[in-house]
Amino acid sequence: MAKFNLENLPKCGAKTRSGKPCQRFGNKVNGRCKLHGGRSTGAKTKEGKLAVRVNALLNHFVWFFDNRFYMKIKNTDLKMALTAYLSLIELSSLKSNQLDNKVIDIVSQYRVELEMCKYYIAKYEGSDALLLIQSALDHYYKDTASQHLQFHVYTPIYPTPFYNREFGSQAEKEKIMQIQDNTTRKKGCFYSPRVYPSPEQKALKEYFKGLKG
Repeated sequence: MAKFNLENLPKCGAKTRSGKPCQRFGNKVNGRCKLHGGRSTGAKTKEGKLAVRVNALLNHFVWFFDNRFYMKIKNTDLKMALTAYLSLIELSSLKSNQLDNKVIDIVSQYRVELEMCKYYIAKYEGSDALLLIQSALDHYYKDTASQHLQFHVYTPIYPTPFYNREFGSQAEKEKIMQIQDNTTRKKGCFYSPRVYPSPEQKALKEYFKGLKG
């Protein structure tokens, strides 16, 4: 026996290739059948929701001018960015060992809004505001191994003026663990790699040789 009466379900109604509405039964969530998006959960992330809004547009000129010239940013997005910015100001006075993941938590929640409004905030708050926001964003991107900052795992970069971690980002720690695992697997637990002297150490050694001579 069926758990519910199929006759009570709405018809899908999506436009088919023939131009007529689909006569399949839709589901309870969005009214569509499985062939026309009934199984879709919809966008979950902020980027996904933004993409859905754009994909539904038919006039790309309107979208272009709204985004590039009229800058139609929602007031709610601006308020969220300002809320995050004020929270980052409060955290900027803390030492690195007091931060924990507070900065990362703020950016993970308001990253899109900060990226959208950081230059708007800097216009009124000055370059220090941009420096503060970008420092927080960069730490988030490094922790999540974001593609455009992923190279920081392989090469040193100058630290940001705010929220700098003495022991590196989470991605750097994971890379170190990966290297250690590879070394243990190939060379064993007690392998001691050769340490090459730095140019300064070489110069100091030559200096002491000269004193002895």
